[in-house]
Amino acid sequence: MSSNRRPRIAALGLHHETNTFSSFATTLESFKSSGLQREGIQRGEKIAEMHREASTTFAGYFAAADRYDFDLVPLFFAATDPSGTIDRDAFDLLAGEMMFMLQDQGPWDGVLLNQMGAAVSDVFRDMDGEIAARTRAVVGPNVPIVMTLDLHANISQKMVTHTDALVVYRTNPHMDARERAVEACDLLLRTVRGEIRPVAALEMPPMVIGILCQDTREEPMLSVIRDVEDAARRPKILHASMGEGYPWADVPEMGAAFYAVADGDVQAAADAARWMAQRAWERRSDLATAPALSVRQAVYRAMKAATGPTVMLDVGDNIGAGSAGDSTLILAEARKLGAKGLVQTLRDPEAVARCVSAGVGAEITLEVGGKTDRRHGEPVNVTGVVKTISDGKFEDRSPVHAGWRYFDNGLCAVLETSDDHTLLLVSTRVGNMSRKQFNSVGIIPEEYRIVVAKGVVSPRPAYQPIAAEMLLVNTGGATSADLNSFNYRHRRRPLFPFETYARYP
Repeated sequence: MSSNRRPRIAALGLHHETNTFSSFATTLESFKSSGLQREGIQRGEKIAEMHREASTTFAGYFAAADRYDFDLVPLFFAATDPSGTIDRDAFDLLAGEMMFMLQDQGPWDGVLLNQMGAAVSDVFRDMDGEIAARTRAVVGPNVPIVMTLDLHANISQKMVTHTDALVVYRTNPHMDARERAVEACDLLLRTVRGEIRPVAALEMPPMVIGILCQDTREEPMLSVIRDVEDAARRPKILHASMGEGYPWADVPEMGAAFYAVADGDVQAAADAARWMAQRAWERRSDLATAPALSVRQAVYRAMKAATGPTVMLDVGDNIGAGSAGDSTLILAEARKLGAKGLVQTLRDPEAVARCVSAGVGAEITLEVGGKTDRRHGEPVNVTGVVKTISDGKFEDRSPVHAGWRYFDNGLCAVLETSDDHTLLLVSTRVGNMSRKQFNSVGIIPEEYRIVVAKGVVSPRPAYQPIAAEMLLVNTGGATSADLNSFNYRHRRRPLFPFETYARYP
């Protein structure tokens, strides 16, 4: 391209974390009603409106365009809450519109793909790889493509083949989405200008990193990420990344992956990727699992605590990984043991409708939660007073997981039960990533003995600052830490720790 012309860069994405064991199919309506960003399907200036002042990947693209002086053209972004397999109609319509816009509004000097990296559709088990391949087919072999990915990506060779570089978050909780996006733009612009010639290598050791071991601020993941940073400083290496993997996507690529980009030296990239993978393989036992409490153990511990709140991380109902959001396992045990002062969300549109019909101030008896499937407990019968009814929209400008800013509980109601618990009944499956979720309806979590946060790592930035103690609670559900409870049909074999005899390299 001419040295005196500003590069014209397209930015688009179809962003989803697919739990193939989830009871919720992901349809076009699922994208339209996202709890993560109010408007799940965004085009053109709507993307700027929703992201420019946030800390998301797209926010990083906008910041980089200002810093590096290129014309960013935000085309299309669709994202919704983690859930089940994306149906054919949703994929065809959304991916079709993406590719039409890319073709119709070109030509381009470069393309930024904002993908999650663990999306699965009815037709394409490696949906992110398929998006990369279609993008390459539209723009041709000579237009650089850089794809940004979530740290939970199941990275595939197809993603690598059809892009010039992949850039993956390095933090979990995901606090560096904006930073990594800026880095992706830097790589793209240097490639566009002919300053570098990226070549990449991928290593996929046969191992799964357990969800209870995935906090990058703690060992053993802390050392793995330090290895990634060390690899990135090697001679000729332009960038290094790893994917922790997303274990509830039953796909061949499921598991850890290590990736490096070098400037024109494929052997340097291969050596760096192999070194990172080998170092992680040597820690495979430590990375496979970590201790967690049973529900009864956790409730007893909270009841005996001198101060509160005790924040219980509900592993099996991890909304941010595609679960139902309506598990009653902790609530039922707390009631059984006589614990007081618990607050939690429950996704239950039927119960919300009952509360709305009764009105604020009314006393009502109804069944809440446990309505999706039997994995997440039985419905619990409660009597309580309806304290608040809200449209469920809230905003959080503080640092939260993945940098999201605009959220939507859907129509929601606060129910204070006769046995001293507070339930925020919601209509969407937005995760417990922000205390504003409670604050927006008048609830102050710091005032409770027990706070249930449905997740493992994503709630920590919000709830660690107020917690007297945070407990991993080994509940059942669609995101159980016990991966042997799921029937995998497509994963690699052998794969540690499922098959302890797996070998690498």
